[in-house]
Amino acid sequence: MQKMVHYIVTKSEAAERTQYGITAVCGQAVLDSIADIAPTFEETAGLAALLQEHGVAAEHFRDVVEDYMAR
Repeated sequence: MQKMVHYIVTKSEAAERTQYGITAVCGQAVLDSIADIAPTFEETAGLAALLQEHGVAAEHFRDVVEDYMAR
């Protein structure tokens, strides 16, 4: 049985700028992370929720985020 990937919103601050990202985790293991997806929590949380809701596998995480950002 395959374990479920969870998508967690992260926050980073540098040079007076806040940026939100998403980290893909499975259990205690970090599978992948993108630190600079959007400047707002709401947009990033919405994307994380979509990833979670659709059960996006970690190996497709970056492609899905890239497609979302290109829209």
